[in-house]
Amino acid sequence: MKSSGTLTRKAEQGHSRAALWTIQLAVDTLADSIRQLKAFRRHVHRGHRAALDTLRMTRHHPLHDADLALLEEGVDKLARRLDWPATMRSRTRHAHLERPLTDPESRTITTLAVSSVIIASGMLDIGDQLDAWYGGHAVSAATAARLAFPNVTIEAHRKRAQKLMLRLDQLCANDHIAWAFAAGPEGQTPPLSPRTLH
Repeated sequence: MKSSGTLTRKAEQGHSRAALWTIQLAVDTLADSIRQLKAFRRHVHRGHRAALDTLRMTRHHPLHDADLALLEEGVDKLARRLDWPATMRSRTRHAHLERPLTDPESRTITTLAVSSVIIASGMLDIGDQLDAWYGGHAVSAATAARLAFPNVTIEAHRKRAQKLMLRLDQLCANDHIAWAFAAGPEGQTPPLSPRTLH
C-alpha cells in the first residue's frame, strides 16, 4: 500500500504538469491570435483599398444630378470618418470618363459607387471587431498563463514554464497585439484608426 507521502508527491506532479499544459495552451493561443489577426487585417486592408479604388473611379463619371447628390451624401459621411482633407473630398471629372450617360447607366454606376462606400466603411467596422475579438482573446490567454505559473511546482516543469513565460512576454510585446495589453484591466480596445486603412 502506497504511503500518503507518495500519493501527495504524485498529486503534486500531476497538478504541476497540468498547470504547465495550461501555460503551453495559452502561449500557443496567443501566437495563433497574432497570426490570425495579422492575416485578417491584411485582407481587410485590401478590401478597403479595393472599395476606395472603385469608388474613386465611379464617382468621377458624369453622373446625373439626382444620382450624384445621393452618392455625395454617402461620400461625405465616409470622408468625415476617414478624416479626409479637402483635396480628397473634392470631386473632379476625368476626360477619359466623359460621355453622356443614360438614366439607367447613371443609376447603375451610382449604385456601384454607393456599394463601394458601404464596403469601405464596413471594412473599418470589421477591423474594429477583429481587434476586439482577438485583443480580448489574447489578454485572456496571457492572464491564464500567469495565473497558472505559480502552480508549476516541480523543478523539471518549472524550467519549461519559465521558457514559456519568456515567450509569452515576447508575444505580448508584438506590435500586432501589444495595444490590447495597454488598454486597461477591462481589456477595452481602442478604436481602429481609419486613416491606417486609407
